[in-house]
Amino acid sequence: MKRVLISAFEPFGGSTLNSSLLVQQGLKSIYKNIEVSKVVLPVLYKTAFDKLLMKMDEEKPDVVLCMGQAGGRQKISVERIAVNINNGTIADNGGQLKADETIMDYGLNAYFTNLPYMAMINAINDKAVISYSAGTYICNDIFYRLMHHIKSADLNIKGGFLHLPYTEHFDKIPYIDLETQVVVVEAILDVLGDKNEN
Repeated sequence: MKRVLISAFEPFGGSTLNSSLLVQQGLKSIYKNIEVSKVVLPVLYKTAFDKLLMKMDEEKPDVVLCMGQAGGRQKISVERIAVNINNGTIADNGGQLKADETIMDYGLNAYFTNLPYMAMINAINDKAVISYSAGTYICNDIFYRLMHHIKSADLNIKGGFLHLPYTEHFDKIPYIDLETQVVVVEAILDVLGDKNEN
């Protein structure tokens, strides 16, 4: 049985909701041939990755799939690349604002996901797109640090990031309803559980 660790973020920016957290809560702990573990990350530059890394050390996953909210996007975004830049337009939940700062002085300029992203896109049809920008806020920060850790520690782990649109709970458009987003992530889990795609 494959072990997949799925992260989501707490609400941020004054909201009481985060679409990634809502979707994560809708996922079962066992899905077909996959054991799903979950971690909720704070929207804090200083501690978010530490919490993810602690959970990775505890769970020993085969795949780490991080999720975050991208309000305004019309489709679920399968992120292809993380860049070595923090440049938030808003502060994190601790009040820290980063402007054009390098995430890691000793890291590469960018890291690419090693997930089977094309198979993931093909499995979810018109509900998702490949994205070449995970932004420059904490979502990108987590994605970058995850891929740096996997590469530098030479881990046999797949890692990547999904950006999720608003759900219907935000009373904002565009949105994709929660049930549909959960089904899409389950379709991605199908791909991640397929030995031929890993």
